[in-house]
Amino acid sequence: MKIWIDLDNSPHVLFFEPIIERLRLEQIETLVTVRSFSQTEELAERHGLRYSVVGVHRNPLHFATRVAATLHRAGQLASFVRRHHPDVAISHGSRALVLAAWSLGIPSMTLYDYEFVSAGIFNKLSSRILIPSIISQERLTELGLDLRKFRRYPGLKEEAYIYDFEPDPSILHELNLDPNRLIITVRPQANWAHYHDAKSELLFRALIERLRKQRDAQVIIVPRTGAQRAELVAQYHLSEAPFRVLEQAVDGLNLMWFSDAVFSGGGTMVREAALLGVNVYSTFAGKLGAADQELALHGKVKLLHDPAEFEEIVFSKKNIRTGSVHREYSQTREFICRQIIDFAVEHAVGTAAPVAV
Repeated sequence: MKIWIDLDNSPHVLFFEPIIERLRLEQIETLVTVRSFSQTEELAERHGLRYSVVGVHRNPLHFATRVAATLHRAGQLASFVRRHHPDVAISHGSRALVLAAWSLGIPSMTLYDYEFVSAGIFNKLSSRILIPSIISQERLTELGLDLRKFRRYPGLKEEAYIYDFEPDPSILHELNLDPNRLIITVRPQANWAHYHDAKSELLFRALIERLRKQRDAQVIIVPRTGAQRAELVAQYHLSEAPFRVLEQAVDGLNLMWFSDAVFSGGGTMVREAALLGVNVYSTFAGKLGAADQELALHGKVKLLHDPAEFEEIVFSKKNIRTGSVHREYSQTREFICRQIIDFAVEHAVGTAAPVAV
């Protein structure tokens, strides 16, 4: 039995690494493809994954060119994968995988955790879809989705790996950070995403101007791509203290653990920081998903909606943290692994699986 997994964005490395290890222990072979985008390749290398790079991110600005880029990579994936004969295909929101698998007659399972993502391809062509249970069945019904395809897993996707995290203070030495001074981590918004809202850029500018006044801080900006790095440095003049714009991938969980505050214009780092117990602010201006709403409701994430709110933020140095977020058992990961294995067995041997939402 062979399972094809496509990693088309950097968060997918941390998510799938323990799943791939679980499949190995079950003696299930995996074929891993990686899109050359963001820090995906670097992180896959850091985490010791065996993978093949297929396709690159083209950063298209218009819908038609985004569609063309997806179709192009789908063709590249189909050409590569047909030689390896996987039984099923799995991804966390890779449209190119879904299209390639469909064209080759390979059943695919898609996971996604943001209900406002453009999910038409997933919902039509995937054989099974996993979403977090925080997205209600009523919401799925409102979207007009085929509930027979859906399974709802407990917890958040980040809980599939976050509880394995063990802090490593070597990140402070790696980045030459003084633990006695403020450490603030910033993740910019993905300007090219279809769900991007221009207001996010206004919030990001307000954040940068607020942090510029914090001369005692060490502000680490984690850009998504090399192109974004160059653009941020030029547009916001980030070549001087207190700013440092990273040039390569780092252990993001460790960086956040030792940070006094985290700001993110996306979703994954916000949820990771919240689960790590870090002081985290969301500068995402698009439609807020159920997962982030739940964290905000419980005070684990602070939502920023107005540029004026940044001036009210008061930073303080927290106590040096010890310990970890370790749990012996991740219900989220266990459920997802079981679904993937059952899906593979079902389509490898042709057995039927019970339908349950």
